[in-house]
Amino acid sequence: MRYVVETPMVAHLWAHQSQDSARSGSNFYFEGKDIYSYGSHFRCASVETNQQGQKAYLVTTRTYSNTTAKHMGMVRQAIPFGEQIFNTPRSVSLYNGKLYGYDYQEAAYYIIDQVEKINEYIKAQIKSRSRNYTDQVEDCLLNVGRWIEFWGLDKRQKSAEGQWLMPVLTKLSSTAKKDMEIFWNVTGERLRYSSCIPRNNKSEYQELFLDILTRGLFQPIAISGFEDRVSQLFIDRSGDPLLWEHFEQRKAKQQETNRRTEEARERRLAERQEKWRRDEEERQRIARLTFEEKKELWHSGELSNTWFNVPSGLGFNALLRVRNGYIETSMGVRVEATEAARLWRLIELFHKNETNFRHDLVKDANSHQWSINSYQNDIMIAGCHRISYDEMRNAALQLGIAA
Repeated sequence: MRYVVETPMVAHLWAHQSQDSARSGSNFYFEGKDIYSYGSHFRCASVETNQQGQKAYLVTTRTYSNTTAKHMGMVRQAIPFGEQIFNTPRSVSLYNGKLYGYDYQEAAYYIIDQVEKINEYIKAQIKSRSRNYTDQVEDCLLNVGRWIEFWGLDKRQKSAEGQWLMPVLTKLSSTAKKDMEIFWNVTGERLRYSSCIPRNNKSEYQELFLDILTRGLFQPIAISGFEDRVSQLFIDRSGDPLLWEHFEQRKAKQQETNRRTEEARERRLAERQEKWRRDEEERQRIARLTFEEKKELWHSGELSNTWFNVPSGLGFNALLRVRNGYIETSMGVRVEATEAARLWRLIELFHKNETNFRHDLVKDANSHQWSINSYQNDIMIAGCHRISYDEMRNAALQLGIAA
C-alpha cells in the first residue's frame, strides 16, 4: 500500500476510502474521512456516515487559493456518481453515532444558509430578465430535507456530551431570546490569518423560514404538488400575483434585445470582413503600381499615408503636398502656411549656399517642434524627415510663397 501518490490519486483514494491516509507532498492529503489542502485549517471535504450507515460527502464551498481550487476540482471529480453530496462551508460529524453540541449548531446553520439563498433567489426573480430561479430554490428546499433526514435532526436525540438536543426545526422556530442568540447568530467563515470566527445576525430570515416551514416545503424528495407550492412561494414572497407573467414579458423583451444585439454584432463583423476584403484588394492593387504612379496618386490626395511609403535608397524619405491650406508630409506631419512661408525663406537661403545653413526649429500644426538638423545636397533633414528641395519648392509654389 502506497501512502505517497500522485495528486489526483489522493482524491481518488479518499473518495473511495480505499486506505486510511495518503498524501501528495505536503500540500494535499487525507486522513481517514477528511481531505485537506495545505493543512488542517482548510478541509476540502469529508466522508460522513450517519446512524443508519448511509454515506454523504460534505464538500466545502470555502475558497482559499488557486492551488486549493485545483484540489477542490479533483475532490469533486473523485466522488462516485450518484452519491449524496452537501456543498457547504459547515463541518458536521457524528462521534460514536452522536452529535456534539457544536456540530448540532453547525447543522442548524446549514439550514439558515439555505434559507438565505432562497431569499436571494426570490429577490433576484423579481427583476430577472432571463433566468428562472425555481430550480435553485427547489434544490435548497430538498437539500434541507435531506440534511435533516441524514443527521436525524427531526428527532430528539442525546448529544455526545450527554445533553438532550431538540428537533432542529423546533429550535429554529423558537423566538426565545436564548434560542435566537444561539441559532440565529450564525458563525461565518474565519478570515485568513485570523483566529477569530465572526458571527452574523441572520434573524431577518426567520420569518421566511417559518413561512417555508408552514407550507411544508422542507422535504427530502419532491412529492406531488411540490413545484406548484414552490411557485406560489415566489408569488407570495414577491407580492406580485402576476410574477411569472411579468417574468415572461421581461424575458421576451430581453430575448428580443439580445437578438437585435446579436444581429448588430454579426452586421458589424460582416462590415469589418468586407472592409478587410476591400482593403486587401486595394493593398494588392497598390502593390502592383510603380513608385512614380504611387507618388502621383499621393500628391493628388488619392492615396493616404497608410498606403504609401518612400522606398529606401533615394536619398529622401518623405514627400510634401498641400491640402486645405496646410503642407502635409507623407509621414503624417502637417505645417501651417505661415510656418511654411518662414521655413521657405530659410530653405531658399540654404539652397543658394549651403554654408548659410543654421539650425532651426519647425513647429507643426500640433505645436510639436522638430529640429532642422542639416541641409546638404539639397536635402533637408528635420527630425526623422529627409525632404528634397524639389519637393519643398513644388509645395511652396502651390501655396504661392515661392517666386
